[in-house]
Amino acid sequence: MAGGTADQGGSGSSSAGANFVAGLIVIGVLVGLILLVRGLIPADLPPDHSSNFIDSIFHNKGVVLAARLLLVSAAVVLAMGGVFIIVSMVIRMKNREWLKRAGPFEIGQAGLVDIEAQIEKWRTVAQAGQEEVTELTGRIKDSDELIGELQDEIDKLQLDMDDG
Repeated sequence: MAGGTADQGGSGSSSAGANFVAGLIVIGVLVGLILLVRGLIPADLPPDHSSNFIDSIFHNKGVVLAARLLLVSAAVVLAMGGVFIIVSMVIRMKNREWLKRAGPFEIGQAGLVDIEAQIEKWRTVAQAGQEEVTELTGRIKDSDELIGELQDEIDKLQLDMDDG
């Protein structure tokens, strides 16, 4: 019984911590929204001495507020689109799904099969080359040993000729 009570108390404290953090986030978002709305509402516009109709329209507080709202909403949409793209790419890479299309460029399944066949071909060629390099390295070692032995024989023969 005492163990069950301790577990409930432990999960209650983590739940309280999560609730506290969530509350701070909500308060932060609300404060941000209040500051945003306060900044969007035009306070004082300089007096308009122009008699031009277009200038009069764009000097209106309602038009300025609508333009600011439009800019903020466009920024939010672009930011959310960017976050969506990044998150979806991360999830797809995590699931080992690779990008096959970017704008007008696309790699179809046939293209992937061709590329994989070329990779396998070059891998086979590289392995054959590696085997040949290993064989030639062995031959060079054998040749170096034979040259060393022949050099020793030549030195002995020269010593024999010098002595005799």
